[in-house]
Amino acid sequence: MVPIKKLILRIGIGTGIALAAIGGFVAGDYFNMSLPSPIVTAKADASLPATATKENVMVVGGSMAHGWKDPNDDSYLKRAFQSLTDSTNVTYEYTDKTIVGGSATTVSKSKFEGWLANVKPDVVVLSWGFLNDAHSKVSPTAIRQAISNEITEALAAHAVVLVVSPPVTKASQTNYEQLTDEYVSEEFSAAKSLNNPNVYEMDVLNQMRSFLTAHNETWREYFGDSWHPNQAGHELAGSLLYNDLVETFHQSPIRYKG
Repeated sequence: MVPIKKLILRIGIGTGIALAAIGGFVAGDYFNMSLPSPIVTAKADASLPATATKENVMVVGGSMAHGWKDPNDDSYLKRAFQSLTDSTNVTYEYTDKTIVGGSATTVSKSKFEGWLANVKPDVVVLSWGFLNDAHSKVSPTAIRQAISNEITEALAAHAVVLVVSPPVTKASQTNYEQLTDEYVSEEFSAAKSLNNPNVYEMDVLNQMRSFLTAHNETWREYFGDSWHPNQAGHELAGSLLYNDLVETFHQSPIRYKG
């Protein structure tokens, strides 16, 4: 795989709280950051144990999560975890369980539990794009139940669960905007309702929308096709997610609590 660019955004959107300096780099102004984003390599903290730690990450989603329209299928998820590997003393082993054309509502319990048993993930990332669901007019209630089931099954396997909303696309900003928003709201509600410290919500969709607004841009600059971002879109979404991961876990391994 072609090396994945490491992009660091210095202020988390929504919180407005600057990240601490990493590896000597000083936190900057997120909304005034020029585009394309500066490419920065953050070095691992010397105070952390020198022995490398490995964690298995299992990614579940559709074609966006797989990386469609990126030349090397380097999705926003793959980019974020590669950047996390490059900037910490933890190596994140990435297992792709994405299904092109799939949906949370179509993955059976037995299939999902089979993945968990085979991969034995430390971290499960749920990042469905929801456009197949919107096209089929799947009810938001069904999405909530499906996401809740996947989270519950992952927790039963003692995996940390990251619920990650998808990047901006033409469809999520135009004809499927309302349903996309409803689905994202329902998946985050499902995550919150479990009230479990091992479940985290990361809203890439609305962070990316805020970024585009702040820089007077639209989905057009990141258009791969109507349902997928291009390489620049995967890079931007990956940098936003990486920023969330660093703000949440700093340079520590992502550990299951309890």
